[in-house]
Amino acid sequence: MNCINHPTVAAVAQCADCSKGLCPDCANTYKLILCTPCYNQRKKADIINNTYRLVLYIVLFIVGYRLNFMASKGSPDTYILSGYIIMAILSGYVFVNNIIRWKMLVGTGVMWMIYYLFKLFLYAFVGFFTAPFTIGWTIFKLIRAIRK
Repeated sequence: MNCINHPTVAAVAQCADCSKGLCPDCANTYKLILCTPCYNQRKKADIINNTYRLVLYIVLFIVGYRLNFMASKGSPDTYILSGYIIMAILSGYVFVNNIIRWKMLVGTGVMWMIYYLFKLFLYAFVGFFTAPFTIGWTIFKLIRAIRK
């Protein structure tokens, strides 16, 4: 097998995504052993995924802000807190599922309801504290993907 970019040079590695042959120079171009089209495809996917997640954070914040579900007679101006809580649920989901991969496989309907309510409260609680960090990390990953 020869290199996809240099047909006269023997391949010493294969692209991790498409298994095309790469010579020593091409294999050392990127951190992972990837051909240029596969590298560009991964870069584009990273940019799209991180942009999508940031837009989703913004949309959820706006929805919570507009709903103002935290308002009460004693404190009617809780728009920002309402938006933050809704956004924090997604942040908690991202954070918890990256660290703890809990899955419930069997159970009754009541057990499933308790399980999902527990996870919702866990996401909201964890997200309340981790939202600035997960959003900052998403921005960092987007900038890193663009600069690649």
